Amino acid sequence: MEDEGRQTTIEAGGYFDQARAVGQAEGLQDFRRKQEGHLIIADDRPLLVISFGTRYSGPNPAKYRIEGKYDIPIGYKVIIKWDEDEIVFMTRQGHLGPEFQIVYLPKSPVPEDFTIFEWNASIAEIWDQFLKVVEGHEDRDLRLFNQGPWRTFGVNRDEVQIALKQGTDNKIIIDGILLCADGEKPTLKEYIRYIGFDPETDEDFVWICEAFRSEPLPPNFYQYVSESRVYWADASTQETTWKHPHYDKYRQMLQAARMQKPVAHWKSIMAFRIEYLLTSIFTWEVEEAVQNGGEYPLVETVDNVLEMERIFGVDIKNEPYLVHVLKRALRHYANAIKEKRRVKDVEDFRNLMNRYRDLVGQFEAMREEEAKRVAKLKVCVQCDENDAVLFCDQCKDFFCQGCFDRLHARGRRANHRRTWVEMGMCSECVESIALFHCVQCADLYCRDCYQEWHVRGGRRNHIPIVLRSFNSQTHMLADATPAMGTGAAKVLAQARSPWFVFKDENNVNLYYNILTCESRRDMPLAIINEPIEENRGGGLAAGWSAAYGANMFPDPLDGHQQAIKNGGGGMESSL
Repeated sequence: MEDEGRQTTIEAGGYFDQARAVGQAEGLQDFRRKQEGHLIIADDRPLLVISFGTRYSGPNPAKYRIEGKYDIPIGYKVIIKWDEDEIVFMTRQGHLGPEFQIVYLPKSPVPEDFTIFEWNASIAEIWDQFLKVVEGHEDRDLRLFNQGPWRTFGVNRDEVQIALKQGTDNKIIIDGILLCADGEKPTLKEYIRYIGFDPETDEDFVWICEAFRSEPLPPNFYQYVSESRVYWADASTQETTWKHPHYDKYRQMLQAARMQKPVAHWKSIMAFRIEYLLTSIFTWEVEEAVQNGGEYPLVETVDNVLEMERIFGVDIKNEPYLVHVLKRALRHYANAIKEKRRVKDVEDFRNLMNRYRDLVGQFEAMREEEAKRVAKLKVCVQCDENDAVLFCDQCKDFFCQGCFDRLHARGRRANHRRTWVEMGMCSECVESIALFHCVQCADLYCRDCYQEWHVRGGRRNHIPIVLRSFNSQTHMLADATPAMGTGAAKVLAQARSPWFVFKDENNVNLYYNILTCESRRDMPLAIINEPIEENRGGGLAAGWSAAYGANMFPDPLDGHQQAIKNGGGGMESSL
């Protein structure tokens, strides 16, 4: 295909410094030329191919051929030099065939000198428009353009045609490779360049690049850097790729943001991200399938909960109980998307999370107070050293044997009644005073621990002995009742459990651990994290779920809407 006898060379990457045309290529704008693209040197001029594109494989392939033997690539992008000016040529797939665009970038500080020719399905028409602009420079050498557009922009060159046949851009992403200058971790600027971010028009969407950079890689994916270029390896398939696993997601999110233009405020950004997530689930194909008798896909999935975690900016590993609020938000917003309503009430769900935090905080305070009272009751009130073994019905205090005998040796106290008490601690939680002694286990238990460990299996038949000597004093001592166990430890253990239950597409339980990412079908022995029951707790958080969380967002999925319409039904469950 070469008309000239001169041998064509291709210089890329680190070989730029050895190329004869480096002096011209160094002035190219907008790109890091030493790390991006392919520099083709031929006819004593450089062509910097940013993207070779891909071959067309649809109907009417003849429209994507030149003279019946050259392929017109889809997504081709090249920059050529005309003296000190730059000319960018791009192709894309149109509705009826290929479309072309030319951008003329003269080396001028005046923006009016720049010329952008709109996408055109006719190469002859856009080429004539371009020539009318450059022919105005009568003092310049125009022989470069005598070869026509295909040769001028290198479309029919051997290097480009071979790259198309080899599928170069099927292996290397069209929009480039994620660069890493320091060889360790790409910076935000490198992610901005990689995703195709335009600093002039996309300045309000920097948060997309930040979310792209911060989102963890999928399981089994590992990131590596080679010669300042980042690639990823899938350990499960032993395959490597230059394309970031989340590239398509955030590239499409950026395109959607350009159309919808969300305001650079956290409410608008969160609403946009939630709507983007759910509209990608409830597509028009799904709507059509539902109309034909199908069902909507599940929204309360593990992946969607993790995405909502990133959107709301919470850490469910440290605050696992917030998963219930995120699942509730998914149900609520899924209904909004199905009904073609806008996503709103983002701040309300943030307030709901704060209410849940307050409730858990009250249970933590209750447990700490319980521990203090247990420690106080266990020790003699007189010496604060020995364990208490006697309770004085009149003094309403606990004493060790020596202090009781000394204080009650004479006077009116000599007639005080005393009761021997058993102040053993629960062998499981080691926090509450034991109320039961299990004959078979030969251990002491508080009320909550005994119920938990004797609810299933052979332990259901174990015989407990009630330690009545301590129970009999609770009506006379205010601090005794909390010491017997308030249930706060059990509620906190459940609220902080990493195990959650989800449903799969067959409505079968799937148990997932948010700390280890382990999933299983059989129920684990560990406590399952469930929503805190209605009206548990006190103070500001009392009844939070019934009065605030449940009624604020009526949800048809809960099955209560019809009951409300019929005038019946009570409050909803906690979430």
